[in-house]
Amino acid sequence: MVINANFGVGESVVSGEAEPDTFRVTYTSDQGRSDIFSIEERVCGSKQVQYVVSESGTVGKQSVSGSSVFCADDETVLALCQIGLELERRFGHPCDIEWAMCQGQIYLLQSRPITTLTQETEYELLHEFDSALAMDQELLSTMNIGEAFPGALCPLTISVVVKQIEDSMVNWSVANGLNVVPNLFRLHKVYCNHAFLNVHAYELSNKYRSSLADRRMMELALAGHVIDSMTDEVIRAYHPARPLLTRLYCSWRFFSMILGKREKCLVHEQALDKLTVPLTTSCAELLEYVNHTVDISSQVVKDYMPATAISPVYSQVLMGILTKGKHVWEAKHYTDLASLLACHINEVFSAGVPNKLEELSRLIHGHPEFAAHFLEVSIESGDSFLNSKKTPAGVREAYQLFMEKFGHRGLCELDLLKKCWSQDPSQLIETLQMMVKSIATGHNVDARCYSVQEVVDGLQCDLTKGQKLFIKFILPKAKKAVNSREEVKSILVKAASKMKLGFWRLSELMYNQGYLPSPELLFFLTVTEIKDVLSNRNGSLVNRAKRRRKIYEKQNSMQFPRFNHGYPEAVDTQQDLKSLEVETELKGMPVSVGEVTGTARVVKNLSEAHTIQKNDILIVYFTDVGWAPYFPMISGVVTEQGGLVSHGAVVAREYGIPCVVSCHNATQVFQSGDTICLNGSTGVVRRLKRDNDL
Repeated sequence: MVINANFGVGESVVSGEAEPDTFRVTYTSDQGRSDIFSIEERVCGSKQVQYVVSESGTVGKQSVSGSSVFCADDETVLALCQIGLELERRFGHPCDIEWAMCQGQIYLLQSRPITTLTQETEYELLHEFDSALAMDQELLSTMNIGEAFPGALCPLTISVVVKQIEDSMVNWSVANGLNVVPNLFRLHKVYCNHAFLNVHAYELSNKYRSSLADRRMMELALAGHVIDSMTDEVIRAYHPARPLLTRLYCSWRFFSMILGKREKCLVHEQALDKLTVPLTTSCAELLEYVNHTVDISSQVVKDYMPATAISPVYSQVLMGILTKGKHVWEAKHYTDLASLLACHINEVFSAGVPNKLEELSRLIHGHPEFAAHFLEVSIESGDSFLNSKKTPAGVREAYQLFMEKFGHRGLCELDLLKKCWSQDPSQLIETLQMMVKSIATGHNVDARCYSVQEVVDGLQCDLTKGQKLFIKFILPKAKKAVNSREEVKSILVKAASKMKLGFWRLSELMYNQGYLPSPELLFFLTVTEIKDVLSNRNGSLVNRAKRRRKIYEKQNSMQFPRFNHGYPEAVDTQQDLKSLEVETELKGMPVSVGEVTGTARVVKNLSEAHTIQKNDILIVYFTDVGWAPYFPMISGVVTEQGGLVSHGAVVAREYGIPCVVSCHNATQVFQSGDTICLNGSTGVVRRLKRDNDL
């Protein structure tokens, strides 16, 4: 500690007109029982000038005699040291303290944090949560995970949700016979607060879960295409192969572990439905509730992974029949697989959101006077308007039922910082108003539903009668597995929404009680740090959260290539625009068959969704359930991200509209207003006319 002292008020020290006395003190803690201070150095300043306050309140300068005498004795210095240490412990950081002494009494005038001693640099904050790599050439990708976690994640989401998913995946892989060290083997990596899949680890985990698994099917499901650079030799270099009998045992373990997981998730859902945020003013009690919610969510994540694993198994069986077991997969095989998954057997769970919204919009439109008023209300007051007594009973009940069933859904559903529909209905109201307007203009997309027989008869692959019969047998099970996957995903999102409700309530309480300067800052702390702030009012952590919040905007603006060897490098999305402008045709993976020609609508984030017009062909980077309400309005979908079972692919098949995923650079090559042709059978998207062409 360093203490400066001078006669009179402190102006002489601040202005530099007088050289103050300086005391340098060290201290040690006697095992927490007491603090031992030692004055290591005393330097007597010249102190030739002092400022004094007159009785009238004016400040005047005076000369000082006896400047060779210390103006503070050792007892005062040690008392100041004890006070300074106590303030540091209470505020959680070193302090710059202005003090005064009058008639033997010490007064504290003000205290400021010393932020330059241990403050992290911007680079350190950017990379604070980065994951370590097992090797320089480890392949990291945004495939699939880019839909669940688009953009940068807040520290709370990283410390809770990402950790839950990672722990579940690693433990499941180890339980299936993968011989790795859990704390070192990671299937997900974080870089600049962006989440990435560790492709090497996923390939290895998939290979060990089942000796019968074809890695290409997993790549289609996650990336939308086969990753040519990922060969068996590359995977073996990452982790040695194991004997055949061991792999067969792992296959048996895999199938035995996925049985009954859906039912377990349904039990977890019942526990989630019973959770209600307590009406308490105690932050400690609310934190205890939040921790309980996190524990239940961890159980959901643990069973979610194996519960969804059966869907790609059925897809692999279907692909095996279409290819007749051949190693080479052709375009017709992808097209036929998409056709099979698009056949109408039962409604997929995720399609319930747009279907119910469409029903609700038609109910509203059925009351012309009420519909006119609804279209005039602001999106902020739309929720209270639909819940008011002036709303027709049928409309009000339908809206309340929708919110009860789907209120936990929304944009960026697994990010704890982003509110769900029940927390912020305005995003849903805006979509509903657009749908009502769409009906008023006579728009109605006719979704063609194909029976199993129609789909099988229309297959391009030359199959025997027996193979077609087997497809008819296995197809309902495959569709049921897809529906089960979407149903369990909804439970996972519900668990995340319960955590959101708890954490947001805790953030408001901590703000009201002075722990945080703004509620949002809670999401820029980890769970452990939240406990520390509540226990010790740790000011240094609050300051770090402020700096994280500031750097978050920079992190969120970063974009990375889909595949990265080693640590990812952010790309400038504008630098290659000129070279892309000459492109007129792109190719992706066909996941919903059909061909349509129409107007392109490039929407780079959901805030621009209001620009979508009837019969547009929607071109986006990715889709999640936040985009689902727009599917009844559009005639086709193109996404840069996604795979065979991504959200956009599943819902597009249910609506019978063409869809191509994994179409790289689509949002840059095409512009809103372009006339394009989308072929959902070949995966080709072609521009026929520029918006500015004559």
